Amino acid sequence: DVTAPGMKVVNRDDVTGLKCIMTTGINPYDFSDKMCSDPIQSSKRWKVGGVNGQPIDVYFTVATDTLTTYYNSMQKLTDNDTKKWKGFKAQLGFMVNGVFTPSKSLDGLGFSTNKGKFFTTTTSAIQSAETLSALYAQGLAGPADANHPTTGYFDPINRMSYFLNATEDTIDSGLITSNYYALFGDWNNLSGVPYAYYYDDDANPNTDNTLMGNCDGTFVVTDPVTGIGYCDGTWVTYRSQAGLDANGVAYPSDGVKKPVPADVLAIWQSNYLYTTAPLEDLANLGLNYYIAVNKNSAKWPTPTQFVLRFTPKY
Repeated sequence: DVTAPGMKVVNRDDVTGLKCIMTTGINPYDFSDKMCSDPIQSSKRWKVGGVNGQPIDVYFTVATDTLTTYYNSMQKLTDNDTKKWKGFKAQLGFMVNGVFTPSKSLDGLGFSTNKGKFFTTTTSAIQSAETLSALYAQGLAGPADANHPTTGYFDPINRMSYFLNATEDTIDSGLITSNYYALFGDWNNLSGVPYAYYYDDDANPNTDNTLMGNCDGTFVVTDPVTGIGYCDGTWVTYRSQAGLDANGVAYPSDGVKKPVPADVLAIWQSNYLYTTAPLEDLANLGLNYYIAVNKNSAKWPTPTQFVLRFTPKY
């Protein structure tokens, strides 16, 4: 349901009238154009991936305006590198003759609150998750809430995330949460994430499959086309019990690693509704932040354009 070019700027949501930066595409449930106010888990996040430790530069074109406009950016940042990252830094600025020039305070460009007020110095501990956060998918870890009816797989209590420090022109990651680091170390690169067993509980390709177990060891791919292989180690689950309950629902997580019994594993291996795949969410960090622009844009080094730069940390 995502289409090229993969990112767009919405200047007026068709329901709320708000502005956002999101992915491009068509909603499969009604074939409408994707909008800021679409429901959660409808693939709204625009995605960029970093390679070889190089900065990622995203260019935005702007029009001269007398008002302050602010945009909610819903994004995923992926470690597509050959090694793990320790974090990232995001900077606003301008590309002047091929050279990145950082934005300065009070120049009419900056990270802001959800009301368009430029940050001075703040953190993700102070701001709401919508305004400033770097969270891994709730399906990995976290409590049930209004948007997520079940708890996360590895940890049913706490989300996996990065602490963020922010100013008007920079967002800088601090420590990753201990529940991620204790299991996986630093931010996993996409090619190095562990494999998992998933269950398609509704036979609907437009919904997420349920994470049932993961390979505690190295997954060896024997068929690169289908991705089929075997776990050179032990299949484990962090659910309270492996398999499905009497209602055909996966047991809730208790956050305790336990081996998957042989009879349950045999069921998974013989049923097409169970598939193995990389745990890609461990490489994808969901970012939420706002960018505000005001009339001072006419004084920028490049008055009709700015750059958002992401730099990985090693």
